[in-house]
Amino acid sequence: MNELAPTEKNKHRTVFEKHLKSYTSRNSFDYFIHKDLGGFLGRELDFYIKNEMLFLDDILDNPIKYEEVMGKVKVFKEVAQKIIAFLTQLEELQKKLWEKKKFVIETNYCITLDKIDASHYPEVFDNKEQLAEWKALFDVDIQSVDDLKDEPYLVLDTKFFDVKFKYGLLSEFDNLDEETDGVLINSENFGALNLLQNRCKEQIKTVYIDPPYNKGKDFAYKDSYIHSSWFSMAIDRINQANSLLTNDGIQWTSLDDNEAGNFKSLIDNYSNFGEVKLLTAITNLKGIYDADGFVSTHEYVICATKSNLKSVGELQVSEEILLEKWSEDEYGYFKQGDGIKRTGADAPREKRPKGWFPIFITDNNEVYVTDNDIAKNDTDISIYPLGSKDEELSWSWSKTKITSETYNIIVKCDKKGKFSLYKKQRASIGDIPTRKVKSFLYKPEYSSTHGSNTAKDLFSIKMTDYTPKSLSLIKDLILLSSQKNHSILDFFAGSGTTGHAVINLNRKDSGKRKYILVEMGEYFDTVTKPRIQKVVYTENWKAGKPQDKKGISQVFKYFKLESYEDTLNNLEFEKTNEQQQTLDLNPQVKEDYMLNYALDVESQASLLNIDSFVSPFDYKLKIATSSVGETKDTNIDLVETFNYLLGLVVKRMELLNGFLVVEGQTLKKERILIIWRDGQNNEELNEFFKKMAWSVYDREFDTIYVNGDNNLPTLKTNEDHFKVKLIEHEFKSLMFGK
Repeated sequence: MNELAPTEKNKHRTVFEKHLKSYTSRNSFDYFIHKDLGGFLGRELDFYIKNEMLFLDDILDNPIKYEEVMGKVKVFKEVAQKIIAFLTQLEELQKKLWEKKKFVIETNYCITLDKIDASHYPEVFDNKEQLAEWKALFDVDIQSVDDLKDEPYLVLDTKFFDVKFKYGLLSEFDNLDEETDGVLINSENFGALNLLQNRCKEQIKTVYIDPPYNKGKDFAYKDSYIHSSWFSMAIDRINQANSLLTNDGIQWTSLDDNEAGNFKSLIDNYSNFGEVKLLTAITNLKGIYDADGFVSTHEYVICATKSNLKSVGELQVSEEILLEKWSEDEYGYFKQGDGIKRTGADAPREKRPKGWFPIFITDNNEVYVTDNDIAKNDTDISIYPLGSKDEELSWSWSKTKITSETYNIIVKCDKKGKFSLYKKQRASIGDIPTRKVKSFLYKPEYSSTHGSNTAKDLFSIKMTDYTPKSLSLIKDLILLSSQKNHSILDFFAGSGTTGHAVINLNRKDSGKRKYILVEMGEYFDTVTKPRIQKVVYTENWKAGKPQDKKGISQVFKYFKLESYEDTLNNLEFEKTNEQQQTLDLNPQVKEDYMLNYALDVESQASLLNIDSFVSPFDYKLKIATSSVGETKDTNIDLVETFNYLLGLVVKRMELLNGFLVVEGQTLKKERILIIWRDGQNNEELNEFFKKMAWSVYDREFDTIYVNGDNNLPTLKTNEDHFKVKLIEHEFKSLMFGK
């Protein structure tokens, strides 16, 4: 313990002090990587030489002095340029590691029981870990399978179940991403926003953030930045989020006196936003006064729009409804939408066998389905999905969806007694006339006290390390900037107030808003995610206990991303024997290689091991387990990572005969099929392909991805596009942005 590890300045430093300082530094420094270090140092070198080494009065009239000075300059510049070359190589590698898309680490889903077929309930009941979480989160003690039928809004977490069970549940969703209400990402927000680029480009209507700054306490984010460093951190993320916004998208930012004015200037001058407005200060939310009795704390909301401030909406909705177009039930306003019978290439029964079953209609025009496809009463009529020529088709809704949303089905009967079933198209704010509100008005419930009280009701403890934002404030900001079918992003999610606000708004007006929350803190698992689970179960909490069971049907996905530190922990430098022999024979080439290329070339294999794609479900990285610096070999979710790299809107995900099959389309409407095999050979792949009745020659998919070399026909659909592609090649290209 007392063994010395002295330095020039500290002769008595102990080994313990050395490691303690190293640990402290590693966990208190932030990464700010120079975007053009070589150019910057080159300019500084020229400036130094001209101003510190060349004295014209000494050398103009003295040839000997001139030769001496120029000789020194030449040697100095040669040495300096080599140092600059190596530092630039190092910084470029760091930049590459920072900007590369990050791996997804284990994806799981939280699903309310009303969306899960009752046939799964016995297996759910046998899972003791799941039952224990329900007791801890919701104070619900499940004693039998029948108890599950009385708890439709208990939130099942797939992390407690095996892969087969998870993918079995997910396969029952015909349009998985569309039916997923939210996404929670445990990650540093730069990495998360970077990964979302292909999937969410111009898809987000509203961004709300409450970024940290000089709060005096280190709470996950190191918030003691000086202005320039904070600006650098902020603007990179602001511009990344900007590209995710729709053309009329709006960003709201909460800040206090520390940075509100500077932040507005930053947005005005260095971002891609159109108009920016600093809204009226919400004064003295915390009751803090300075020594002279003046209010010392003001909080602001900054509104930035991609187009102009006219896109900011209004809060009040009038009661004037166009009755000739809209009807009303207990869930809101609606009109007749599309039929629930599937159409198009996927409609035939053989394409979607699970979609072939009877829907029963009672004398009162109520609908229901049964597990055994037998009517409850002899007088009930059964309707099958048949085409105009009585060909067997499939329903676009599953049994689970029909059971949970019978109120969203319209039954119609024509003069010949033929029944048709239609969806109810729910009204959004934009569909209904509104009475205008001229300004953003302060409400007492916007205060941070209300945010703290809400958190205390949910968790029975006061949040002392930070102050959650007011739920009412964020709800109103969402209403001002979006409609009921839009997506909302918060990349400084904190305790999850934004997700809470979205869920409560949907609960109130039957909206279909989606939420994306990004949070890096360790409290993601203890506060952020549990808060979302709790508010799904019920809106009303007191002292950590639910006051009723008035929940909302919900599916949300959550995952963790590889961090920059994880990338560094997995970095290894290796060169082949052939490379080493070449360098040994060419000293000049070796120097150039070491100064300019070695770090990039030799690190490639550790950044992405394509050989491991043969067994994609066993791909592992060393992932940090705690702030102490420990790492653990952890499975990486290559499937979810690839979905995001492609920007895939997932429709179906199913485990079939050992193959994981993903179907979906990109934002450019490119239809995608992905087949992940785990060691199966080409003959097995071909047999599976044939069994699924797929063909590279039909038009069902535009591109088919398969891991590993295969002998599927390499059809070329145009000059630049092969229909069948290797996952590994596309993965590498998309991960590094090449």
